Amino acid sequence: MEGTKKLCTSKNGFWKVLIVDDDNFIHRMIKEVNKGLQFENRCIEFYSAYTSEEAINILKENSDIALVLLDVFLEEYNSGLNLSKYIREDLKDTDIRIVLMTGKGSVSLQEEVILNYDINGYENKTDLFSKKMNTVILSSLRSFRDINRIKTNKESMGKVVSSISTLYEKDGLNDFLISSLCHLSSVINQCKGKGKENCNINSFASLREGDTHIFRVIGGSGKYKDFTGEKIRKAVTENDLLKINKIFNGGDHELFDDCYIARYKSSSGNEAIIFIEIDCKTDYVDMELLNVFYKSIAATFDNLCLNIEIEETQKEILYTLGEVTEARSEETGSHVKRVSKYCELLAEKCGLSKREIMLLTNATPIHDIGKIAIPDNVLLKPGKLSVEEFNIVKAHTTIGYNLLKNSKREILKAAAIVAHEHHERYDGRGYPRGLKGEEIHIYGRISAIADVFDALGSPRVYKKPWLMNDILKYFKEERGKHFDPNLVDILFNNLDQFLEIKEKYSDENAKVIGLASDNNIES
Repeated sequence: MEGTKKLCTSKNGFWKVLIVDDDNFIHRMIKEVNKGLQFENRCIEFYSAYTSEEAINILKENSDIALVLLDVFLEEYNSGLNLSKYIREDLKDTDIRIVLMTGKGSVSLQEEVILNYDINGYENKTDLFSKKMNTVILSSLRSFRDINRIKTNKESMGKVVSSISTLYEKDGLNDFLISSLCHLSSVINQCKGKGKENCNINSFASLREGDTHIFRVIGGSGKYKDFTGEKIRKAVTENDLLKINKIFNGGDHELFDDCYIARYKSSSGNEAIIFIEIDCKTDYVDMELLNVFYKSIAATFDNLCLNIEIEETQKEILYTLGEVTEARSEETGSHVKRVSKYCELLAEKCGLSKREIMLLTNATPIHDIGKIAIPDNVLLKPGKLSVEEFNIVKAHTTIGYNLLKNSKREILKAAAIVAHEHHERYDGRGYPRGLKGEEIHIYGRISAIADVFDALGSPRVYKKPWLMNDILKYFKEERGKHFDPNLVDILFNNLDQFLEIKEKYSDENAKVIGLASDNNIES
């Protein structure tokens, strides 16, 4: 086996051609005849193999070989045919072009080979060297190029469709745009990577900041990787900024000589810009496919922004409703904020998905919505409740559940679970259903800890706030009884973060640490 031989220099890369023949004269002749041959500004890099074994090793090490010029009668009578079969069936390479060469003319053999083997040409060596060599090589490279373009476009379209279909598993606008950035680059620069971590072309995605004209980078690759959070003016050259301004002032997307820029604008007022530099090795971009990508991403961007707007509106309404409920109990609205933030932290630390964390965080503010049906003389009673009064209070869990259970909205479905189960106990002694252990939904187990942790440290009409040491002692004692032991461990392992939330959303007239405690827990 000889080393590779480049017969010209090329800044745009090389087409790889493998010659497989046991006659060294054939190798020398093919290389000499094609000295300086180029296709689409790329030279040819020849690889030489004299046996099937050498050819197999080269093929395994070079997955991007475009053409194999293969002697039919290599080594033995059918060695060349067996090698062509190995390429298709064992290596499963249907892209590579295979042209068989023979010095023995046989019409019957030619017909048999073309019929039974997946080859792309059958040439007599005499004809090949006299007049056909350039034609055979160039047509094979053109075919290889077209096959790869089709495959790249198909893979890229699949990625975009997959990106859109799994949109709600992604972390909002940022994740969607960064994912789209790599999918677009795979079309424009023919990236071979299957994920954004493998797509290292210089590119970035940016979002408009509020109602300003300022766009900030939310993620990038290549030389833009470290510009996250920066204004795009700081990231790009003056020349590129002029192109971006051209698109911003009336364009949608455009392929320039050295970059691609796309602007996405939603009906809810959000706006994004994607910028991708074009690799100098890229020789072809399918504009029709690029237009399809642009329209798909633009439509999905608009829908995502609208959904985010709806979710933000839902969140605001739920917080307001929660604050109204707490105000009726003469409790502060800060309680619902703190409980929501505690739930978010616990959910994150116990490994819930981003979607579940969002649902629980936004559902928690109305965990006590059922209290709207509890009479004031019971709800606001400063002293100890009678058994009958306590049963009335306990009904708020079922009332809240019944109010929310028929909703088709994910957030309200989550809120129904929280309202129903946040007073269940891990040991089965809670209410309203006496659920035990993991029979209690994870939302219920998390909200139970968050609600009690905050309630103990807050003043109520029937008690003073507890000291933090007493709160922590109670949680240690109730680990595995009132509360899920794993969640209690998470609370203690991340106590500093819980205390930061308590301080950040503290009530102006009620601080936990340092106040007196009478150690009465709310049931």
